[in-house]
Amino acid sequence: MRGLVLSALAASLLAMPAMAADITISDGWFRALPAGLPSGGYFTLHNGGADTVTLTGASSPACAMLMLHKTADMNGMSSMGDVASIPVVAGDTLKFAPGGYHLMCMNPTAAMRPGTKVAVTLEFAGGTKISSDFAVKDAKGK
Repeated sequence: MRGLVLSALAASLLAMPAMAADITISDGWFRALPAGLPSGGYFTLHNGGADTVTLTGASSPACAMLMLHKTADMNGMSSMGDVASIPVVAGDTLKFAPGGYHLMCMNPTAAMRPGTKVAVTLEFAGGTKISSDFAVKDAKGK
């Protein structure tokens, strides 16, 4: 019985990294603005797995709050709002970029200054978390 329990535990632990290995984050960066204004975060997310994954949140020690956001154009007016989750279909690549999906860093800390890197953790349905370092750039994206 003990061997069966240990085998089941080992199998479940091995299954978790497999999902994380199928998800890649690249080209992560924040646009730092002066005076503690909110900072937008951008990156590319690739799902190399066989199943859809759902991004449900993000966190960073450089932000008091880090939210999933989307900019939308409605009747010629641009608006921005929170997004509860973002599905990424198997084999798909989703770019988080100005004018679309992005991260919104509220109350950025002193760590959010151009020329540095800040840690970001993306959270997925099912409990998977993946961390990546994001470059911090100036208001012009340089």
